[in-house]
Amino acid sequence: MEKITLIWLIISSSIASMSCGLNNQDPIEYHGLCVNMFLNHIEKLKKLENCTIVVGDLKISLLERTKPEDFKNLTFPKLKEVTGYLVVYRVAGLETLSNLLPNLARIRGNTLLYNYALIVYDVELLREIGLNSLLKIDRGGVIIWGGPLTCFVNTIDWNAIAPRSRHVLSKPDKHAQCNFPCTCTSNPATNRCWSNKKCQIFLEGPDSWNCSSECIGCRNTNPKSCTLCRHYTYKEECVSHCPENTLLLSVSNHCITNDECVHLNRWEWNNACVSECPKNFVQWNEAGNTTCVPCDNCHQTCGNMSIQTLDTIQLAEKCVYINGSLSIHIWSIPYAANELRYFLKNIVEVTDYIEIYGSITLTSLDFLSSLQRIRGRRLFNGKYSLAIYDMHNLQSLFLPQIIKGLNVERGTVRFYRNPMLCMHQIKKLTQRFPVAPNELDIPQGMNGYSGSCNEMFLKLTIQVKNETFAIASFFTKSKGVHYTVLYVRIPHGTNASIVPETCSDSEWFAITVPDTFNDFVHVPLPSLRPASTYAVCVEKYDPSTRHLARSSIVKFETHVGKPEPPFILELVASSSNVIVIRWSDHMDYRPFITRYELDINLVDINYNIITRDHCNVNDDDMFDIDYTRHAKVMRPPKNYERGCESMCGILSSVTIGAMVEDYFDVCDTIGKCDDDSERSKNTSINGNIISLSLDISGQRNNFQVGGLAPFRDYKFRLRACTKDVCSRTAKDVVQTLHSENADIASITHKNIIDPGLIYVKWEPPSVTNGPLLAYTIEIYPNVKVSDMNHLVPQTWCVPGNETSLTVKSNKASKYLVRICSTTLAHPYACNDWIKIDGFVKYELVWWWSGVLFGLFLYVFSWVIGWRWKRRIFRSDSIPLFDITSSYRQESVPPATMLSDFVSLHNISLRDLRDLS
Repeated sequence: MEKITLIWLIISSSIASMSCGLNNQDPIEYHGLCVNMFLNHIEKLKKLENCTIVVGDLKISLLERTKPEDFKNLTFPKLKEVTGYLVVYRVAGLETLSNLLPNLARIRGNTLLYNYALIVYDVELLREIGLNSLLKIDRGGVIIWGGPLTCFVNTIDWNAIAPRSRHVLSKPDKHAQCNFPCTCTSNPATNRCWSNKKCQIFLEGPDSWNCSSECIGCRNTNPKSCTLCRHYTYKEECVSHCPENTLLLSVSNHCITNDECVHLNRWEWNNACVSECPKNFVQWNEAGNTTCVPCDNCHQTCGNMSIQTLDTIQLAEKCVYINGSLSIHIWSIPYAANELRYFLKNIVEVTDYIEIYGSITLTSLDFLSSLQRIRGRRLFNGKYSLAIYDMHNLQSLFLPQIIKGLNVERGTVRFYRNPMLCMHQIKKLTQRFPVAPNELDIPQGMNGYSGSCNEMFLKLTIQVKNETFAIASFFTKSKGVHYTVLYVRIPHGTNASIVPETCSDSEWFAITVPDTFNDFVHVPLPSLRPASTYAVCVEKYDPSTRHLARSSIVKFETHVGKPEPPFILELVASSSNVIVIRWSDHMDYRPFITRYELDINLVDINYNIITRDHCNVNDDDMFDIDYTRHAKVMRPPKNYERGCESMCGILSSVTIGAMVEDYFDVCDTIGKCDDDSERSKNTSINGNIISLSLDISGQRNNFQVGGLAPFRDYKFRLRACTKDVCSRTAKDVVQTLHSENADIASITHKNIIDPGLIYVKWEPPSVTNGPLLAYTIEIYPNVKVSDMNHLVPQTWCVPGNETSLTVKSNKASKYLVRICSTTLAHPYACNDWIKIDGFVKYELVWWWSGVLFGLFLYVFSWVIGWRWKRRIFRSDSIPLFDITSSYRQESVPPATMLSDFVSLHNISLRDLRDLS
């Protein structure tokens, strides 16, 4: 019921504000700067076409005759920022905002509607929000109450976009068919998406990884293309400071020209483009120029102020004197105290009364830091100039200097149902009022009954027994009272005062002590966390007086014990022989870590890959390089140091294609951490590390390992150690990058044994990308280098353990030969072509004539025999296919042309007999 009432309140307010703008002039745009856009017609909507920033509010509403096809080609990619709030209300036919506002990244919320900066309401056909680029809402909450078909509302982490704010989110109708799962990460806790096609991007973490130093958000495909600028924006570029002759737009971080400032109906003052003058300055116009000039006793007087929402808090920014009453009722707005401190800091005087009630988030009234006088001209209930009631967590009133100088001219005070506000706090203030309060004004027992308004001394001591157990001991003095031991875990090094109260950020554990009297009691404190600091105290409650007293806070530390394993943030190959590892330590153990043990081991190649016949099995997928194996980038869980800031300036150059995974349990997700295997010895082969064990001293979070083999998997095992013991092992495997200069074999010997019979011997590559799987020998007979692109060589394949081969080719006068290697990274890495002559020329001498004649007879008879032998021997040789033959002249004999297309098959005598 409260949520429905709230939404109707918002919508009624929005309708009122929009109706006030119906008679406004059409929205204007100048150099991408647009002012307070109220768009209630499809033609007006097109005014957004050139807007890069809306200075003010953007209201898209009351388009009740539009249809889905009206939005089909309507998109405004230039718009990136709205300085006020964004409302989308009653837009018929709109199914998603993804096309309409594809690059809207920031809503500043300088002005709010109620407490909200983004409101999407009553859009009947809306299927998804689709603000895919939205990264940040600086101020204000979110209302998403689109329609019965709206999906992907709860799949967004709105706390990351609009932190410290309330979010009112609708649930889709049961018929909306919103069963599309997000597939953005493997972890359900961070599996966030705008749709089944678009994942949510974040300002922090790997989404901001590799960004330019001027960015706080960028696209990974272009690190210089900023989504949001870290410092200032000038002409859609991010800069560290505004250039000369430009002004800082006061409501944003944009640098604009004076001409642009004038078109925004603003003026230049103090190197900024402003629309209002600050305190103690007044607007001054002279000769058509507007500026701010100092003034004496100039102030702004406001009427009755009723502050209930963030936007009404903002209305009090310029108020110095309130001619009337000041009423503050902030129910449960997160971090409202910070807003009050900023916008109410100028209030000096209230002419009537101050009423503060029902604000459960407020613990102090220190936000009225300039208050000097309450006149009491008109009193609350005819009697009170200050009434404070139903403040469940209020513990202190005004600042001491305010109480000391406060002047109250008329009336008295009213305090009741303030359980945490002690009477000594109230008594400090009542002395400043001209009329002393009576018992009805401050009822007994109605203030401070749940707070620690009395301190007791019980000689509280703590005995720490081990990492998870301690005993609290103290002496009980009173009879018939109840004692409770309170304890809470606090961050290391906390020096600020710690008070257990209802609205504390930490959850205090309570242990009730059995009734005792004049006894020294021992209370066990179980299930503590190792290496942690705790605060403990004892509360005493007296039922007869309804008074609560508390002992002083005692701090203690549990034993460290065995530390939690480090979390590997990055394991990245930066080259073919270098891997960078980055990690973070568990926050509880970080102060106690003194060194690290890092073990690196080469992972054996899968036996099936090595033994496979790579000459006859074609597995092209095996050679597709999986870049995700070269870089493991992981988000740390919440109890580890956040790594997102450091990811913007990482040590390594992360490989394109690396995926960021989310791990929230170090050991269960990465694998079993328990690793009892002994540390390996330092070994290497050919200068490449096989195993390496390192001791890294001191507290650090990165290390670079070189001398690794290219394109090989290495297993990293990391342990964090205190002076006494080491943690379990965090481990992961990553692959080095491939080397471009590897896998080239060299031919050491080539010889022609007989015509067409060639012997080749080679030396394996000195550096390989993984194991050698096979060699391929390629030969061109009688081919010119210029013709090689048109011809297919003869090839022979042998296993990777061979280093020589005798091949049978066509008889030729010369050959070109090369050898190609097949490894895991390269299916074909070849050396340069080498020439082999097919015959040897001899220098004839006259007295060798007889010898040569005899040799001629011998060779002739041998050739005849060889030719006859060849006729009965079926050759497996296949002549080359010459595609240039199709371009020959008609004078070329047809037989020659046919020989290029027909394989040579010699028919033996045996074949002839079979045919006959």
